[in-house]
Amino acid sequence: MASSPATLLIVDDEPHIRKLLETLLQHEGYNTLSADSGEEALQLVAQQPPDLILLDIMMPGMDGYEVANQLKGNPATANIPIIMLSALSETSARVSGLETGAEEFISKPVERVELWLRVRNLLRLKAHGDQLKRHSQLLEQQLQQHVDENARLNVHDLARQNLENALRQAVEHNEFTLHYQPKVELASGAVSALEALLRWDRPGYGAVSPAVFVPVLESLGLIVPVGRWVINSVCQQIAAWQSSHIGAVEVSVNVSGHQLIEGDLIADIAHSLKKNGVDAHWLEVELTEGSLMENTQHTIASLQRLRAMGVKISIDDFGTGYSSLAYLRRFPLDTLKIDIAFIREVTTNPQDAAITRTIIELAHSLNLRVVAEGVETQAQLAFLKEAGCDQIQGYLFSRPLPAATLERLLIERTHPL
Repeated sequence: MASSPATLLIVDDEPHIRKLLETLLQHEGYNTLSADSGEEALQLVAQQPPDLILLDIMMPGMDGYEVANQLKGNPATANIPIIMLSALSETSARVSGLETGAEEFISKPVERVELWLRVRNLLRLKAHGDQLKRHSQLLEQQLQQHVDENARLNVHDLARQNLENALRQAVEHNEFTLHYQPKVELASGAVSALEALLRWDRPGYGAVSPAVFVPVLESLGLIVPVGRWVINSVCQQIAAWQSSHIGAVEVSVNVSGHQLIEGDLIADIAHSLKKNGVDAHWLEVELTEGSLMENTQHTIASLQRLRAMGVKISIDDFGTGYSSLAYLRRFPLDTLKIDIAFIREVTTNPQDAAITRTIIELAHSLNLRVVAEGVETQAQLAFLKEAGCDQIQGYLFSRPLPAATLERLLIERTHPL
């Protein structure tokens, strides 16, 4: 892939699908364009040819098959890779899509890991010319062969297996590191807390997004030991800062629902706090909205025990799931983080602006602190200040940094907002 980010065109008549794909792909560093019809897609391609197209099959008017036929029949656009999207998972639908010249096929609902692997691999293949066509022909042959499903392994199955093996080795060889992103208090401009973020540089590949490797760790049953390492490492770091001229800093750690259900999260946290001599109020655990909704009674009981210890509780990515703020009253929460999907368009999309204002107002009515993540522009900052948000984090102030690099910011502690 070129040094500049690849541009991907998303074509789907459903707005929520377009927004989901935009969020996932932009999170991986890609630029995105979007179209809600086949006709609009052809116009966009003529104006600004993308590096890859994600194309829904079933759309009103010109469907995905027609769009793919036109693009592949035009020498000027024939080399743009196409991934067909469909709620139909039958082999016949896949073959029909590949027969139009499309290189790949993904069944809805789209899985984050599968999307990342297929996009990345096609962009790599595109850089190698004729391999793209040979790849398409190989997949079509595989799909048309009537063999047992369990015996059919394509390039993406192999890539997934390689990723799983690499992660097992990463756990064994301690290849993970932590970066820290500051949270800034809007009222004062001070760095008031940090979020610890897991990082992995895969040998021979470079940095892999947590959005890709964390779900795989969960599926392999490895997230519990990795999560235990994260908690202990954060407590060690808090203790180190506490004994230096920097002083103690509140740090939040992301906790998987698997750690609550399969592991002994409370014992892990209690042990790390005691071992490192850290007071519990310096640690905050962040759970996603989806994690709270799983095994609810057990989750509530676990969070109540953590809260009784003095650990703070935060709900991450709020607004993307199915819970309501009224439902959240059942949980012992301190902080609510508004999902980046709303913040990204908060100054241009009236619906996102209204949702964000409502979340802030209702969260404050429940005595919850509100953090906006993914703040990247002065316009977003101005909106959040006016709306009464408590804290922000995002590239406008600082990207996630290694502890040693971050310490200069912690010494200064304030930032003009």
